[in-house]
Amino acid sequence: MTNKRSFLLAALLVGSLLGVSPATAQDSSAQRSPDPFKAALLAPEDLGEKFARHRFRTRGLRNPAFTHTKPCATAVKDLVPVYRTKVSTALKHTDRWEGISEYIVSGTSRVLSALERAAKAVIRHCGKTTIKTSGAKVIIRKLSIGQLGDGAYGIRFRDGLVNSKLESDASMSGMMVAIDIVIIRVGNAVIALEHDGHVDEFDPTLTETAARLAVARLREAAQGG
Repeated sequence: MTNKRSFLLAALLVGSLLGVSPATAQDSSAQRSPDPFKAALLAPEDLGEKFARHRFRTRGLRNPAFTHTKPCATAVKDLVPVYRTKVSTALKHTDRWEGISEYIVSGTSRVLSALERAAKAVIRHCGKTTIKTSGAKVIIRKLSIGQLGDGAYGIRFRDGLVNSKLESDASMSGMMVAIDIVIIRVGNAVIALEHDGHVDEFDPTLTETAARLAVARLREAAQGG
């Protein structure tokens, strides 16, 4: 009975988190595109043979938990325009319920600086959020991502059973949904990278690996490589 209840909860949580949108047909030809930003998108081979392109991208900032307080909701509202870019892709693990969604936004210095300020505000206003109900717990915390690009900002979202130890990824028992959101400024572009996993199928180290690869690919594309 407990297992049945856990998997039902997992299904409900996944449905609430994945504000998904269909990927465009351009995803499959991203590397062949003359557009340097589309060419910069991560490809399956960047992450290994177990990854393939997928039809859906995650939009973790759309989760209702980010509206728990007004300051957090306001900060997120200024950041979610990253999802409107036409330069995006989704890669999913073929054996695990885990994936990477990537969005690249180009624009004026004013536009990109506004997104960067919004990312800082999300960490400041959302990064200490804990929401508990009788059967579930959600946390939003700052994610340390290291030095990437011209500035990098990270957020950890974890959703699990009420007694789950969500603060540490070392023990993920009871975790139903995990998502790392990383915003990286690289020259005249901003990368929004989301790494999601479900029901304990989540490798925390993949977030930084994918982020570093995304920065390297964007810089290479900008140089005409």
